[in-house]
Amino acid sequence: MRKALWPSCSIERHALETDQILSSDDFVLVAELAESKLVGFAEVSIRRDHVEGTKTSPVPYLEGWYVDPDYRGKGIGKELIKTIKEIVTKEGYKELASDAEIDNQLSIDIHKNIGFQEVGRSVHFVKSLEG
Repeated sequence: MRKALWPSCSIERHALETDQILSSDDFVLVAELAESKLVGFAEVSIRRDHVEGTKTSPVPYLEGWYVDPDYRGKGIGKELIKTIKEIVTKEGYKELASDAEIDNQLSIDIHKNIGFQEVGRSVHFVKSLEG
């Protein structure tokens, strides 16, 4: 499902990020049907650096959120967010942050529909320092 959410990410990068999750206080929730079929997931990191629009630090950050297309519109994604909210609230966090690609209007709309507020838009840059 990670590959479906981030198709341009290499297998090596997926493996690195999975290892990072497993060796930190970040976590992954999965949505599973009664017949043991995984149909969705959400990855949450605990960001200790500046997170745009937040008032607190550290803050839980929804890094990835995916529901299999065959199961969308059934409340699975909403239930994942509800469970994340319960988990991080019990841990004492006051905010949950997330992002969406600037051209992914569906994701932006879904975020807004479940209570996220848009706090800014940006274009990110990287400059190689090699060569």
